[in-house]
Amino acid sequence: MLRAFVIILLFLFIGEGIQTMVSLSIPGNVIGMVLIFVGLQAKLIKLEWVKPASDSLTRYLALFFVPPGVGLLLHLSLLSQYGIPILLTVGISFLITLASTAYVFHLSQKPK
Repeated sequence: MLRAFVIILLFLFIGEGIQTMVSLSIPGNVIGMVLIFVGLQAKLIKLEWVKPASDSLTRYLALFFVPPGVGLLLHLSLLSQYGIPILLTVGISFLITLASTAYVFHLSQKPK
């Protein structure tokens, strides 16, 4: 399990480093996730190496939403002022994400 966490953290730090050096607008953790995904797809990293940590993190995923929820409560005045634009943005981005995910899944299911 320790190796799994080390690999995941290594890719997180690599992603953060790339983001800092190149000054991208993409967060470093997203860059790290893309890199670990590419590593898994290219078979440079075995799934068994990262699965124990990823399963543990997924099991407690709900806890990661507590700080943003508290942050929302702290800024209720902003939320009431900009609620409609925020809801529209979240709704539209949700639909775009849903459609693109479904499309990629559909492409991946085609027989080769």
